[in-house]
Formats: sequence, structure tokens, C-alpha cells
Amino acid sequence: MTDAAQHSIVFGGETFAFLIERTARRKTVAISVGFDGVRVLAPSDLDDERVLGIVRKKGAWLLRKQAAYRELGGQPVAKEFVSGETFHYLGRQYRLKLIPDETAVTTRIAARGSTFVAPVLPNGHASVQRAAVRSGLKHWYRARALQHFPLRARRIAETLGIPTPPVKVVDQSKRWGSCDEQGRVRLNWRLVMAPMPLVDYVIAHEACHILEHNHSGRFWRLLETIMPDYEDRVNRLNRIGHLLIW
Repeated sequence: MTDAAQHSIVFGGETFAFLIERTARRKTVAISVGFDGVRVLAPSDLDDERVLGIVRKKGAWLLRKQAAYRELGGQPVAKEFVSGETFHYLGRQYRLKLIPDETAVTTRIAARGSTFVAPVLPNGHASVQRAAVRSGLKHWYRARALQHFPLRARRIAETLGIPTPPVKVVDQSKRWGSCDEQGRVRLNWRLVMAPMPLVDYVIAHEACHILEHNHSGRFWRLLETIMPDYEDRVNRLNRIGHLLIW
């Protein structure tokens, strides 16, 4: 049996409301963050103050997680990967069309006009077919991301007057990009679904971190210097971001 009680903490000017859910099956406290907020699971014999103390110690981590989910703009969309569904590439809409093909050992996507053509084995189980189409789309998008992202990064690096950073295309569902202390930029393959101005914003944001490693005033001034309309681009990405996550 699980008991739950409402609590909240304030950290870094942010208020985190959550339920402490207790169960005798747990031996330690587990904290998770998702689009629906913060969830805390705790042993039934651990008092509130100790649980809240553990949550407070994770305050900085909670801030980072919350910011990452806020960046995506909302709940991911549910996709069925069936004919007629809409997908995006560089901001353009494409309709998915499944084509029965007895030779389709793997589903390789082809873009024809405004259609994504997906050959699939006929009479296959629906769940297997969906998995094959999803895998095929992911492979297609990653290939396009590898084609576009390094070129855009080179142009932005030239504007900043820095060497072109190494760019790695990664699979991450909670953020669009990151830059490590060595100046290596990681970009979510899903970003290639967004219009190019929004792709450029994310790359510019991460490239500016090569010169300014935090979000200080100097960082935002640097970003504004090379991209005066970056705030508009942020707002656009926030509005559509969740539509690109599946």
C-alpha cells in the first residue's frame, strides 16, 4: 500500500511542488522529474523532514531538470507511425505513407515531394511494423542531422571568430543541445525537424558556451551580438518543441 502527502520546497527562486509517496517496499528515496512535475518515492518509515532534506540537497539538479523540460515546451506527441501521419523536416510538413513490400527486411525512408515513403513487410504485426517505421525515420533524420549540423556550426563559428567545434549528433529526449568544457557540441537529432533558424539558434547558443561557460550577462550579450532576434527564436522553439519529440 502507498501513502502520499503534498509538499513543496523553494530553491533558487523556483517552487517545486510534489507528492511524497511512501511504500514499505522502498529502502531509499527516489526523485524523478518529468513533464508532469516532480515525484518523490520514500520508505514508509522515513519521516518528512529527512525526506525533504534529501530533496533540498537535490535542488540544483531539480533546477537543471526543470529547465530542460521547459526547453521542450510541453508533453511529447504520441505517434502511431501509420499512413497519413504528419512529420516535419527543417520546418516543412511531410505525410507518412506506408508501402507494402515483401523485400523490406528493414524500413528505409525516402522523401518524395512532401511524402515520407516507408516500405514495410505486408501482413506484419502492427507493433512490429510501427517499430520498423520509427527506426527507419530515426535513421533518416540522423543522417540529415549529420549532413546539416556541422555545416551550420562552421558558419556560426566563423561569425564568432572561433575554430569550428566538433559536433556530435546524439539521442536525448530532454534537451536540444549541450557543450562540454572541451568545446564539443552535442545536438539532438530531433532538432533537424525544426526550421533552420531554430536549428541555428541552438547551435549558436551552444557555440557561445565555448567562450562563456555559463548563462551570465556576457553570454547573452555575446549571443545577441551574432543573433539579435534570438529571443524570438527561443519563443518559437518553445512553442513547437514538444511536437518534435517522439
